[in-house]
Amino acid sequence: MPEPTPESPLTELAAAAAQIHELFVSYVNAGFTENQALRLVIGVITGSAGGGQ
Repeated sequence: MPEPTPESPLTELAAAAAQIHELFVSYVNAGFTENQALRLVIGVITGSAGGGQ
């Protein structure tokens, strides 16, 4: 039986990047400018990392 190959650490990073992009696109589709959407996404990332306090 062959040994299982380890999963690539990039997989989780790529998934997170796709989710962040979807969030950005959702903000733009909701009527925010790209600059406003980017600032909102930065706020979400900063807040979830505990850095917005």
